[in-house]
Amino acid sequence: MNLKYLAFRILFLVFGICYAQTEKGNSSGEEQLLLSGNWKFHTIYGEGSNYIDISETPEDIVIDNTNTELVKIQGDWLTKTEGERGSGFYGANYLQRDFKAGESDQNYVRYRPELPESGFYEAFVRFPFASHLTAELNVKHANGITASYFNQRNRCDQWLSLGIFSFDKTLDSYIEVTAITAWTVTADAVMFRPVSKEKMETSVAEKANIFQSDFDDSNWNDLSVPGHWDMLNEFSNYTGKGWYRKDFNLPRNWKGNSKERVRLKFDAVYHIAKVFLNGELVGNHQGGFTPFEFDVTDKLHFNGPNVLAVEVDNSALVGATWNWGGIIRDVHLVKNNDVRISYQYVHADPDLKKGTANLKLKIRVKNSSAQKRTVLLSTQIDEASTPVNLQHMVSIPPNSTQEVQLATTLPANDVRLWHFDTPHLYHITTSITEEDHVLDTRKDRFGIRKIELTDSKLILNGEPVRLAGFNRVSDHRYWGSSEPQYLINKDVDLMKNAGANFMRIMHGTQNKKLIERCDEKGILIFEEVNVRELTNPEFTPPHYPLAKQWLKEMIERDINHPSIIGWSVGNELKDHFDYAKLTIDYVKNELDPYRLVTCVSNSGWRNTSTPQNDPNTLVDIIMHNLYPFQGRPDEVFKTLRSKWPNKPVFISEYGIQPMATTSLDGDIPEISEWNNSLRGKNPFVIGASLWTFNDYRSGYAATSPEENRVWGLVNTWRQKRKLYNRIENEHSPIQQIEVSDLDARKGNAKISITPKNSGDYPSYTLKNHRLLWSVHDSKGDTLAQNSIEMPVLKPGAGPTENNINWKPYLSDISSLNINLLSPNGYKRFHKSVAITVPEQPSISQIESGNTSVRIHFNPVFGADTYHVIHQNTNGELVKSEKTTTNFLEIENLKNGKEYIFQLIATNEKGISKPSETRIGSPSGKELPPVIWDAFIVGDKLVVGYSGEIDDTDYVVRYGTRASYLPFKNATRTKGMTVINFEGDDPHFVSIMKKTKRGESEWSKPRYVYTLRNINR
Repeated sequence: MNLKYLAFRILFLVFGICYAQTEKGNSSGEEQLLLSGNWKFHTIYGEGSNYIDISETPEDIVIDNTNTELVKIQGDWLTKTEGERGSGFYGANYLQRDFKAGESDQNYVRYRPELPESGFYEAFVRFPFASHLTAELNVKHANGITASYFNQRNRCDQWLSLGIFSFDKTLDSYIEVTAITAWTVTADAVMFRPVSKEKMETSVAEKANIFQSDFDDSNWNDLSVPGHWDMLNEFSNYTGKGWYRKDFNLPRNWKGNSKERVRLKFDAVYHIAKVFLNGELVGNHQGGFTPFEFDVTDKLHFNGPNVLAVEVDNSALVGATWNWGGIIRDVHLVKNNDVRISYQYVHADPDLKKGTANLKLKIRVKNSSAQKRTVLLSTQIDEASTPVNLQHMVSIPPNSTQEVQLATTLPANDVRLWHFDTPHLYHITTSITEEDHVLDTRKDRFGIRKIELTDSKLILNGEPVRLAGFNRVSDHRYWGSSEPQYLINKDVDLMKNAGANFMRIMHGTQNKKLIERCDEKGILIFEEVNVRELTNPEFTPPHYPLAKQWLKEMIERDINHPSIIGWSVGNELKDHFDYAKLTIDYVKNELDPYRLVTCVSNSGWRNTSTPQNDPNTLVDIIMHNLYPFQGRPDEVFKTLRSKWPNKPVFISEYGIQPMATTSLDGDIPEISEWNNSLRGKNPFVIGASLWTFNDYRSGYAATSPEENRVWGLVNTWRQKRKLYNRIENEHSPIQQIEVSDLDARKGNAKISITPKNSGDYPSYTLKNHRLLWSVHDSKGDTLAQNSIEMPVLKPGAGPTENNINWKPYLSDISSLNINLLSPNGYKRFHKSVAITVPEQPSISQIESGNTSVRIHFNPVFGADTYHVIHQNTNGELVKSEKTTTNFLEIENLKNGKEYIFQLIATNEKGISKPSETRIGSPSGKELPPVIWDAFIVGDKLVVGYSGEIDDTDYVVRYGTRASYLPFKNATRTKGMTVINFEGDDPHFVSIMKKTKRGESEWSKPRYVYTLRNINR
């Protein structure tokens, strides 16, 4: 071991944080050491690959399906010449077959290589889109047959590694494409890449020692935890196994004590984790979104350095979402006494007539000692004006857990109901003492609210409500699924301001910080376990132990959150009646008897689905995913109601179509038409959750060249689309805010607010809301403002009128802005009334492209849209499309010709004075990428940008001034690059791209901002 490495291992950082499970307050008897932060990361050759870096070389052996001498086709396969969903393929054509279950033995495509010599080869497969989620790939090599399973909707037309194998040229070797379950499979091409014996020996030696304490990791990459390896450009598209290592010392006050135990807790690792501590295997966990822990007391070094090593495998690709590989959530060491509270569940049931609330508590006390222990359990509610102090003596046998159930009633004067507009929270504190010594204290938050269902209604705290929401994919183009508190806070605010009160939030266990934020800000949630395809080899019928494990890990972690009103056991499953019955019964009987339970479906509308074979019969509430291929919404609703007339329906996903481009001008007007299927009819449909709130990264076919699925109100960088403004009004309980008698000179106006009807969508009572109005000048500065406390606004009530006044004869009044705000500060309706046309805008820069230009401009206050005018080659005046952003692209121009451009801003009062003229000329080069976002976080410069299909490389230059960008960084990564920048913090970046046709111009420099305190 070299001296530099030894010195590094001596350094350590200790974070001693005491907190209870749900709230980070003081907890007697428990201490925590946060192990998040900087870790070391590395991959071993042959255990995965970054597929965007793989292309054929002269040494590779490629076998296409058309090579009849080397390809054996068994069964009835079709030859296809066009890839589905726009996917590409290798060569002139490919093969496709629709499988039924159990047909693999007699139906396959085998690729047999003619190897020049025996030895090690890395095997690759390539395919276009097919519907099969678990197509089987079998590699026959010198040591037997190795099977892999591929989702053929993902990573189409890429060389995907099957692993490195030993092949004997004298033996029959092949790669076989087949399927053991039903659905469509494609077979296209395979590749064999020679691997040197020396590389394999190095790889084998690394595998044998990489988890040992004295392994030298000093040359590994630095990687943040929580995080994922896509944050490193060279691993941006890596699938396979990766290794993490962390050196740490325990706090000085932690001693090896027979009466204390230490657990190693991972909040989530995607997807399979193998954990080693000080060279010893601690345990394994499978499942990328649920927490797990191990008792490591006997493996820790209390008086010296410790080394934690974790092997992570992200090979599991589920659906269209990205497989963000890594330790994606926090890691802690937790020290407790040998008797502790391992679980606390509070069920609060309000009596709406009396105003009281009945509390039922379930508490587990774990005894890890070898002796029987007797402790006094004491529980109190912190917010109770009259002390609630429940006490119970409990005896726990050695090495066992004892469960205690207690009950009490909160008097009416202490009960404040949790509601999405007034999310009041309580704190329950339970302690256990032994001979007057406190062994452990646990504090949890909870809320008091009542959820009831009828055959047609969802009733919250006694009021029938119809609510709207979104599916938020736990994804960000930089942070992936390792979302910092900053991003969670931002997303919750964006969703709430767009009317989100109730949602099936996503298929997968969420970050607990997001659930906590929904508790605090008021969003009702169905949380769902990450089960999306029962043919996935992870799931083994008839008992499905892994799915039940994930349900247990999710529910026991999140059971006290008032925002969660129900659980879902899966999403869009097939042939799943037995699975749904097993898991729904498991949740209700063993995990949570009080909340609603469902299984999100998209099959109930089909003729083959009946009350006898479809799990909609088993659920408390039907959650249906609705898309255009099913037909008109009215017809789907009618079909569901005819089969299950006694169950309300929630549209857990509804989406019309993805947007054509990643432009912020994206909108889907058809959403308004679909919502009309709920307005004044189909009252048994209690609400809907739009797909999606945000764009998300994906390897799915038909994904944008930036690797993003473009469904969101906001893009992957959280910038609002035009669609966001549409949804703000669609999700409002207010029908309209009208302004009349407006006299800007005299300083008065009348504002009339009309709620939607009770049968409209959404619909609920608004209490304690405020009307906030403000008058602005042409620069956006506030000239006057005030607020009005509103009366109760009930669905179906008539207009509420309010007179407003401000100082008369104010000059330069340009607009009146009106916001109706909820008690917790979120917009329920927004209206801006233009009083004058917008100010004259200005063009800031023109970028040149091939027969096109991109015009950047400075937005002006009060403008709704912008457009550009210019003369075409025939001398005709041409008006561009309108935009709501700050740039426009003008196409169909002639390269080398100069054009005169003017910009015009528009609002409801009319158009602005045209901008001063600017001259631009297409250069014949490609337009540069659009820089969506650029920020510094820690020591990283993150740049997000647009992309096109033919892009091959990107170059970012950066520096401290827009006119001085001396540093450059090149990358092949799509949509984003992460730069370990040189020099001082850069303030500006610019980008250009390389394509198969040449290079683009450099983009307009963009300002770089710095993010701090992202975990607050």
